[in-house]
Amino acid sequence: MPIVYNRRVSDDVTYDALAVPSRRQLLATLKAADGGLDAAALAAATGLHANTVRFHLDLLVRAGMVEQHNERGRGRGRPRLVYTATGAGEDGGGYRLLAEMIVSHLDQAGPAVAEDAGRAWARRFAPPEQPAAAAEPAAATGQVVTAFTTMGFEPRAAVDDRRARVDLHACPFRGIARRHPNVVCTMHRGLLRGLIDQHGAGHLEADLTPFVEPDLCVAHISTTATGGPAPLQS
Repeated sequence: MPIVYNRRVSDDVTYDALAVPSRRQLLATLKAADGGLDAAALAAATGLHANTVRFHLDLLVRAGMVEQHNERGRGRGRPRLVYTATGAGEDGGGYRLLAEMIVSHLDQAGPAVAEDAGRAWARRFAPPEQPAAAAEPAAATGQVVTAFTTMGFEPRAAVDDRRARVDLHACPFRGIARRHPNVVCTMHRGLLRGLIDQHGAGHLEADLTPFVEPDLCVAHISTTATGGPAPLQS
């Protein structure tokens, strides 16, 4: 029997579900399928890691765009968990228009407001912690990777003792970020710095370089003793 979430899905959950390219890819694959697909089949069809597929499917189910149900095979053993698209949430035009209106307003307020918004966003991921006496980039980088993974950036990190580089490969806000980099990219920089301050205020610093390549932004994290967030080569 399909698992259906009867509670009203909030607008931000719906927007988040549609904002990430990987989730849109999974949803399109399910819509094109003749029947239900399991996580392994979806991973093979999209090229995504199976764990990434399961993560995205969970959010799509909670957003009401995908249903999951058990499909029993002919033989013995555990039934197969398969997913089907519900057709909900197909019109994202209203959310895109709302995002454009908000970002256009923030663009007039200046970059400081956008960075403050990003720092406030960081507090939603984790409450501030007492910074360690000698904070290391590795611990803070883990929090950064977790937060940006949740948002759909598909980050990849390289870390050594005094610095780290986090490549952000799939910005879910790429279109609007290109039109309003002073807002969107600055908010992401504020988010990055807010996460870093939770783990190493006064000991660590960070910066974000947007659009190093068309589909790549790069975050640099370093101890303040290095004289700044020197790039770590990939």
